[in-house]
Amino acid sequence: MSSQEKKPKKHQHHHHHHHQKGSVALPKKSKNNRKKKITRKEKSNTALNKTASNDDLRKHGSTNDVTSDGNPALITVSDTNVFHEQLTAPARSSTPLKTPAAQSPTPTADRQIGEPVPVAPTPALSEAPVKWKAEDVAVAYIGKLDASQTRPEYIDVCVATKANIENCTVWKKNLAKNQTDVYPILDATLVKDPAKPDSYVNMSSVIVPHCSYPILMGQIPKRGLEEEFWRAAYNEQVVMMYVLVGSEDEKYDFFPKTTGSFLYYGEMFVNVRKVEKMDEERSRYTIEVLPNGFSNSVMMNVYVHTGWEPFGVPIRYANTTRSVVDVMNFVKSSNGSEKLLVVSKNGCGRAGFFITLGAAFCCLNDNSEPRIGEIVKAIRSQRPNAVESIKQYASLYLCLLYYIKKKITVPEGLQQKVEDLKRGLEGITREDLTIMF
Repeated sequence: MSSQEKKPKKHQHHHHHHHQKGSVALPKKSKNNRKKKITRKEKSNTALNKTASNDDLRKHGSTNDVTSDGNPALITVSDTNVFHEQLTAPARSSTPLKTPAAQSPTPTADRQIGEPVPVAPTPALSEAPVKWKAEDVAVAYIGKLDASQTRPEYIDVCVATKANIENCTVWKKNLAKNQTDVYPILDATLVKDPAKPDSYVNMSSVIVPHCSYPILMGQIPKRGLEEEFWRAAYNEQVVMMYVLVGSEDEKYDFFPKTTGSFLYYGEMFVNVRKVEKMDEERSRYTIEVLPNGFSNSVMMNVYVHTGWEPFGVPIRYANTTRSVVDVMNFVKSSNGSEKLLVVSKNGCGRAGFFITLGAAFCCLNDNSEPRIGEIVKAIRSQRPNAVESIKQYASLYLCLLYYIKKKITVPEGLQQKVEDLKRGLEGITREDLTIMF
């Protein structure tokens, strides 16, 4: 407000939501200072967060030390502070630091009003080395790995989890609604709509080792079946969705792709509020979903990973690792009412890889050795054919090694072992896909 504007009357009350803070208090306030009014444009910046029924969406989302939405991560790719664990050494000095205002000298009569007050320099903070609490477990785990056991281990997993078609009656009745007829879905884990008992959506609710609440796995809906897909996501209160696609299925079109665009799929309203390009492989869509006639919408963060071919693995382990870290932070902090959905063409191979890797990360951060075979068995027993190729299975170990190397310095005595493991596992991933399902 300029000095020529009229001064507000004494008895008027003005409520302000933002207060400007200075690093140093001036000796005397200038008469010309006025409280800044909030403009209509500034007020509108919070409109998106107020439209959704689940305001906690802002908590979920990756950069290295914070989630994609700017909040501190519980589990990180490179940090050692995992799940609020107790550090073995203090990260910062425990001596409280004085604020700049407390260090400022008392104003003298010679200083003019408004003149900056000298501030004493803040002493440098010394960073003490910290140890990841799972470091010892990770080192011992590397020592036990044997790349030559990967193939027989995967064969054992496939044999032990072969689905009984007799337990997939609903799937059999709706074969035309599935992307393929060779990926059976168990009745016991199938997501159902109590209000529409005859409806069908290829989506399962899976209990994952080291995760407190179920995770949803689903196929990309076929053309004409988008309504059932979005109704299931709405009913299950999905707030985070990962869509894993390759060149064959990059023409996925079960939601609009541009900011401000919306579509009605039957009775389901799907509105894209925001689109962000995270990197060359990943994009994030903020999508509002609600049935026609309802006012209580669900806001979802939908992350799309491209370049991930069927039966294959992600192009870059780094981006996938960041995404999996985000997912596990969400799962670990969720109260179960808001859910995660992982989607691929059939909702099995790539989706199973993604969730298995997250469970392995959580296992390590729970200070126990991840047993990849047991994790995959647990998931496949609920969603048949999850992790559908030997290439994907071997790559789980490669991604896990990548993650561990980001967390610790591998001891000199194990460095050659790690290189030998990488060569052996990479050799398996380059082989033809003779072992699938």
